Amino acid sequence: MKSKTGLLLATLLVMMQSAHAADLIVLSAAAMKGALENLPEQYLAATGDHVRLVYGTAGQVRDRAVSGQAFDLVIVPSEPLAKLTERHLVEKGSQVDIARVRLGVAVKAGAALPGINDDQAFTKVLLDAPSIGMADPATGATSGIYLARLIDRLGVGGTVGLKVKYYPEGQTAMEAMARGEVSLGLGQISEIKPVHGVTLVGPIPEDLQLVTTYAAGIGTKSERPDAAKKLLSYLTGPTVQTSLKANGFDLVLPAN
Repeated sequence: MKSKTGLLLATLLVMMQSAHAADLIVLSAAAMKGALENLPEQYLAATGDHVRLVYGTAGQVRDRAVSGQAFDLVIVPSEPLAKLTERHLVEKGSQVDIARVRLGVAVKAGAALPGINDDQAFTKVLLDAPSIGMADPATGATSGIYLARLIDRLGVGGTVGLKVKYYPEGQTAMEAMARGEVSLGLGQISEIKPVHGVTLVGPIPEDLQLVTTYAAGIGTKSERPDAAKKLLSYLTGPTVQTSLKANGFDLVLPAN
């Protein structure tokens, strides 16, 4: 009898916890994918709330939000987040900077590491590379848009452009390099470090850099704003911040 009573109480407790648990949808830029890989499991263990991450380029995330796709949190670069706020799709005042990331160069694991210490060396690496992989600007990828313009700005677009192979995201470009499809990878460092079989050469020269700040905000149509606020706070906590740093992000200090 006692065992049956205990089982019933345990079942009721699980049902009560499930009734109060939230199912949160997060639209996130793909640059965060490696750093947030374990977030759903960790957050469920810590809070009992479920998190579903939906990834895409910054442009794709913006388009999904504008088209009316449901979300509780959105994580994109600061500028598109501000525009979503202007369109009343993100709650004003809820925006929080999460981390920053730079652009880098990568090669397949085991390949010689080229020198990219200055603009001239970096340009030579682009010219010498048999093939280059990076995110497709047409998908709205932050890195792809900037790098395509940078290659033109360096005056080598006509030559280098013929060798570039575009991929849906920066991380898929790195995965392709690991398979041997291209010899050089360009993209955000956070999309390089999580990929097995590639080696980060280093960041591109600082005067050519694009430093992107990723920020999060709460959707104005979220049906669980309190739970979304709790998740937003968790993103700035030690568990996620440690993962961000390990995956190539620069942490955003509170004073910034």
